[in-house]
Amino acid sequence: MIHNSQVINELKELGIKTVDELPELCGEKNGAICVIRSHGAGYDVFEDIKNKGYELVDLTCPDVKKVQDRAVQLAKEDYFVIILGKEEHPEVIAIRADAQKFAKNKERVYVAKNLDALKEIESALKKEQKIGIVIQTTQRIEYLKEVLDYLAPISKELRVINTICASTSLRQNEAKNLAKESDLMVVVGSKKSANTTHLAEILTPICSTIHIECDKELDNYADLIKNSKNIGITAGASTPDYIINKVIVGIKEI
Repeated sequence: MIHNSQVINELKELGIKTVDELPELCGEKNGAICVIRSHGAGYDVFEDIKNKGYELVDLTCPDVKKVQDRAVQLAKEDYFVIILGKEEHPEVIAIRADAQKFAKNKERVYVAKNLDALKEIESALKKEQKIGIVIQTTQRIEYLKEVLDYLAPISKELRVINTICASTSLRQNEAKNLAKESDLMVVVGSKKSANTTHLAEILTPICSTIHIECDKELDNYADLIKNSKNIGITAGASTPDYIINKVIVGIKEI
């Protein structure tokens, strides 16, 4: 459901498989359930699930659904749609797929992972009458501000929909405040999780920061932990409490 290796392994032990392509159902497997994970999926994936006879359970995060809906809305209104996020991230893949389905030209739906990616198409952007922006739910607000500063002077009409998840922004702000009082910050969560890796990126300039997935990695940083007077701990949205608690115990033992 989420980007956390430990949780995915637990689901696997329960017989829940992760698939990139949906297999055809055989007669004896009728009634099989297919779950859409929190990052969502495009319209075509939903149709494929239904057409192949699976029972559909949609666990797309409501905040992610909002981004998909807003991107589709912009595409229908003939905006050049810019999605601020990582092109290979499942959430962004789904947002782009939905927007492209309703865009008059698929090329007018563009994913920008950073400001340089936008600068590469500056000449094309200047020709556009309408530019619309949505942002991956786990991106940094600082990135959105950079983009606005860059696009505002070169856009004829600019529509910005801030789709950053409120809990993500809150977690980032609280972690930054904690880092200012700490010698070391420990970020707990999957290396594949966008919101977790962004936490580590945000905190690194403030104080010494390490990003670990579980308590077993603490031994790699034993000296750093021993020499730190104040240690702050934060975690990604997809990190289960029991993993965080194990890290706390592990740090205390060191």
